[in-house]
Amino acid sequence: MLTMTRRESRTTWWNRVVGSLAAAAGLLAAGAGVNASPIAAERSDYRPADAVPPAWQAFARQLKHTIEQRLAADDEKARHFQEYLDSRSTGGDVPPVTLLLRAWVSSDGRLHRVEFDGLSDPRASVGLRALLTGQNVGVPPPEMLQPLHLRFSLRATDRLQREK
Repeated sequence: MLTMTRRESRTTWWNRVVGSLAAAAGLLAAGAGVNASPIAAERSDYRPADAVPPAWQAFARQLKHTIEQRLAADDEKARHFQEYLDSRSTGGDVPPVTLLLRAWVSSDGRLHRVEFDGLSDPRASVGLRALLTGQNVGVPPPEMLQPLHLRFSLRATDRLQREK
């Protein structure tokens, strides 16, 4: 008989919840000079993920993975957001939450600012911001333009039924 610890069960569930990262959808391209700070580059000239340097793509994948791990964490902030997703699914077939996230990473590797679209609950938005900001996500490549744009599809699953 296969048994899982609560931590393993939660991680398995969140691997499904986080589901798919549609893509490191892209990075903003700023017309700023070569010496521009990664934090200062905030113009609206959008550049798709496949049109940026490989180092930027690798960092976006690393950031995606770090955010997924944070969403799957077993701490109070993560559980509050997980409970929000659970509460959405009480009533039939609910479509996933499509979260469009914009992330700014400081030169010391801290996720210092996030903005997102896709959450209709203000408390969930505040909770998600608290969950993600301040995390060490790694140092971005030199001259990387920001914010990074990431798309997540988040769906609660039948975790509650499996744990009974």
